[in-house]
Amino acid sequence: MAEQKLKAIVLLGTLKTGNEPSNTDELVNDLLNHFAEYGVEVEKFRLANMNIPVGLEEKMSDDDEWLKIADALRQADIVIFATPIWWGGQSSLIQRVMERMTHFDESYIMTGKSDLYHKVAGLVITGHEDGVQHIVGNLYNFLQWLGFVIPPESVAYWVGEVGGGMNVDATKRRKNQATKAMLDVMARNLMNYAMLIKARKGEINEFEEKHVARVGTRGGTEALLKEKPNDDK
Repeated sequence: MAEQKLKAIVLLGTLKTGNEPSNTDELVNDLLNHFAEYGVEVEKFRLANMNIPVGLEEKMSDDDEWLKIADALRQADIVIFATPIWWGGQSSLIQRVMERMTHFDESYIMTGKSDLYHKVAGLVITGHEDGVQHIVGNLYNFLQWLGFVIPPESVAYWVGEVGGGMNVDATKRRKNQATKAMLDVMARNLMNYAMLIKARKGEINEFEEKHVARVGTRGGTEALLKEKPNDDK
């Protein structure tokens, strides 16, 4: 299993454009160093440098760069959502990604098949004060409905102290042993689950075809539910 080449993509939600240093980007690079040891192929999208218009469709304009991300999502085994904390929540760019992923969700509900099913998700989060657990709950709730697999301990983060200047956050983060340990465990668990899924993809597909179950049965799917009689009646 270990010889199978895995592909990971990073959706980097820092608000800093160009190549300006970013705490979130630096923590992502620490994670990617672990991936390099495992031989994972990585593609990183710095969202602040891309044209991603507001909207819910897969293509919103002729120069819409979301199509590149959508194709990369389909091909990836591992997807990392990386965000700074802004006023207790994920950055506006990661929120934009969530909104633009709506076309995947609508396709899933209508066809019963998701392009994102069984892909492994991980989170990288940085901030100056609290907010990590709120973002983890928000993003992982969203991702599991799209069919992502969420391994144990698949989050790495660093949060600065209350008060004080943010200009010393990076120095403190680099010395933080707990964050380094989280990166190590996160990389191992993401790799492990992605390998297991890739190696047994045929068995997984066969099992799901044999044991058919309705999908997309959350709110707004009444038409689909009417296609099959209620088993309780």
